[in-house]
Amino acid sequence: MLISNKKRPFLKCFLILCFCLAWAFLLSHCAKEEKPPSALAPDFTLKTLDGQEITLSQLKGKVVLLDFWATWCGPCRESIPHLIQLYKTYRENGFEMIGMSLDKGDTDVVRNFAKSLDIPYPIVIAPEEVVRNYRVTSIPTTFFIDKEGKIRERITGFNSTISQQMTAKITDLTSEKP
Repeated sequence: MLISNKKRPFLKCFLILCFCLAWAFLLSHCAKEEKPPSALAPDFTLKTLDGQEITLSQLKGKVVLLDFWATWCGPCRESIPHLIQLYKTYRENGFEMIGMSLDKGDTDVVRNFAKSLDIPYPIVIAPEEVVRNYRVTSIPTTFFIDKEGKIRERITGFNSTISQQMTAKITDLTSEKP
């Protein structure tokens, strides 16, 4: 059975309309950037350079910043004065920071480096398992963990813009009600 010539323009317009509606529907779903739910931060228990044991899950109720760094990393070294200032400013507001050193070998190198900069927050030597669990592939990498123990943001690198982002994120997280 052949379609009459009178119905062809209507059918053609109908098909184009259906195609356009389908395309618009698909594009509207592609354009929505849904933020994935926050993942629970992988737990760990490690000894600090001072010999104290620190367990991440025991810090629940506080905002925690994990800073993966190394003594030989230029941007890491540049970020430390800012991190020290953040720690001093926000620690009374339920904020904790842990320096996660990726230095290998002699811990005295890290200990002496920390003393030379008068770093007040705890520092641990991060084992490979923890580095893998957090999927750290470059440094510095900073994780912001909320009061419920969920990773809320990850920032890689350091510069003045990132410095401002860090301060804003800590301000937001410490002011949140549990």
